[in-house]
Amino acid sequence: MASSPPRHSVVIVGGGLTGLVLALMLQRLKVDYVLLEAYDSVTPNVGASIGLWPNGLRVLDQLGVYEDICKVAQPVDRSIIGDGRTGATLMTRRYGPVMKARHGYVNMFMERYELLRVLYHHVVEKHRIFVNKKVIRVETHDEKATVYTKDGSVFEAQCVVGADGVHSSVRRELWRNADDSDPTAIPKCDRQNIRCEHACIFGIAKPMPEVQPGEVIGASTQGTAAGLMVGPKQELFTFWFWQLPEEMRSCPIGAIPRFGEDDKKRELERAASVILTSSGLRFQDVAENLQSSAVTALPHFVLRRWHFGRLIVIGDAAHKFNPLVGQGGNSCIESCASLVNALQSTLGTRLSSSPAAWSVTALSEAFTAVERQRVGRLVDMVEKCQEAMRNTAWETPRRQLMSKYVAPLLTLSQFANIYSDLITAGVRLNDPVPRAIHHEWLYDDERQDLPNGFSAYQTMTAIGLLTAAAAVLFQNQHSLARILARLKIA
Repeated sequence: MASSPPRHSVVIVGGGLTGLVLALMLQRLKVDYVLLEAYDSVTPNVGASIGLWPNGLRVLDQLGVYEDICKVAQPVDRSIIGDGRTGATLMTRRYGPVMKARHGYVNMFMERYELLRVLYHHVVEKHRIFVNKKVIRVETHDEKATVYTKDGSVFEAQCVVGADGVHSSVRRELWRNADDSDPTAIPKCDRQNIRCEHACIFGIAKPMPEVQPGEVIGASTQGTAAGLMVGPKQELFTFWFWQLPEEMRSCPIGAIPRFGEDDKKRELERAASVILTSSGLRFQDVAENLQSSAVTALPHFVLRRWHFGRLIVIGDAAHKFNPLVGQGGNSCIESCASLVNALQSTLGTRLSSSPAAWSVTALSEAFTAVERQRVGRLVDMVEKCQEAMRNTAWETPRRQLMSKYVAPLLTLSQFANIYSDLITAGVRLNDPVPRAIHHEWLYDDERQDLPNGFSAYQTMTAIGLLTAAAAVLFQNQHSLARILARLKIA
């Protein structure tokens, strides 16, 4: 008689940032899980970097991995924004210390590989992670979900979480299961074409003395933007963004444009003359020292329905950001926290008990709570990050003028507000209580509202912003008038 497939509480599909973070959360709660990774490693060295912001770091601190991350990450000190054609510096803002004071953590960046290594190191039961398990089919039933992999393996679970990225096989199977049982379950908007306005070459180059640790350098031209950051080992993280042709900016979620070596070569040649620093460093100088690089399209979307039956998708499978602002990975961490909080709230003590079944009704309640908490915030964040990309790439005369002449008028505090406004509404784990760490700005979950629903913190922030805006307008009224007059050409 054939043996029954192994049954677990949760099968996580995908071993990147989202999958490993979720695994650590379930591990802490003693939930029986396994993680299935399609490739031969959950810590691939793919030559990409990742930025972590306070909203993500706060959750990683709850998981006990923050100190180890600090050992392999480079804290950010300042942002330097310039004109890529002339090399002129348009704005320098030392915002790293402001982030630390406001939110308790300074944003930092590192090789994605190093972050995955830290997360994997903290997985206690390594036998729960299976590599070379490419998922080809998933079924959801009243009493269980079943996962089939390309090598013939079968896994059963109470629920399946698709943390398998923008090309998610779990999302495909979730939609197929829904179409078979309830064709109206997935809203039409989720099936429509997604936006894909830009593409990017990212890589790692050898150290260069013109760029200092802690600096984030951006250089803009019409329709393009270049970026540089120094990593913790003095390596240079490099970026070249460009706007795609109009006919490529909308595509089915399963047909995102792909680029090859010819595309990369063409764009590196186009980027060669862009001036990155006031000292005259050009992109060509950096490109000649690339140790690794890759090219990718940059779709952006937020699904409205993440679940069906016992299946749910989170992370890039459900919401994808333009990476310029660096909130994509942090939002994946938040979505993991939201899912675990919802499961705890709905299932209570049943969450860690085995083999007691979780009802489809209870799971649906938990999954719906995740969507309710996350979708609105993500729609707002994805669009704000996309607007930042459009502005940085000077996509219209108006955006160019605003970036060159209006944005440099922002005070340090106003500049930092652009990032803080994305941070304070971050989702953390309900348990454990975050480590006591000094921060001047309250996160939304810490805020005590006044009876009229407008918090004292919000009141003081609004007053401060209005005062600062009035001062800027008073001091720069003549230059602003000239700028606004010029904007009429846009």
